[in-house]
Amino acid sequence: MMELIRQWLLGMACAAMAAALAQSLAPEGGPKRICRLASGLVLLLATVQPLLRLDEGALAKLAGDFPASVGGYTDALEEENDLLYQSIIERQTAAYISDKAEQLGLSCQVEVRYQYDQDATPYPYEASIRGEWTQEQRQQLEQILEQDLGIPVQRQTFEEGTP
Repeated sequence: MMELIRQWLLGMACAAMAAALAQSLAPEGGPKRICRLASGLVLLLATVQPLLRLDEGALAKLAGDFPASVGGYTDALEEENDLLYQSIIERQTAAYISDKAEQLGLSCQVEVRYQYDQDATPYPYEASIRGEWTQEQRQQLEQILEQDLGIPVQRQTFEEGTP
């Protein structure tokens, strides 16, 4: 493919140089106008020449391979997009939990993991919190996680220690 483009550009450059030389040597008047017309036709021929040389087999193969290659790229991009989307949601949810914890007077490190429901919509599945708290603060944070985010107490992990 690159060789085809290189040959096309080389042909265009040669045709343009020949046309410019012919126009500069042509005498003024009618001969110069005829030379300009002929130069335009030569440049047009040089432009469409690769299309005239294409064989139907190569064109059909290119057209057949194109959807498969695009499909592969599309699948890879969708997968990468899903991973980035999930990562952003996890970070934003962790930041939300950290803000709520700060409002309760806690300093903690939060990690949230997501799963997908039957409609392929991500939802917060479980949360791990590391920090120091009183029993009352922990209960309040457990309630916030369950009520605001839908993470039941069974999928909440609290680990005492410095965040």
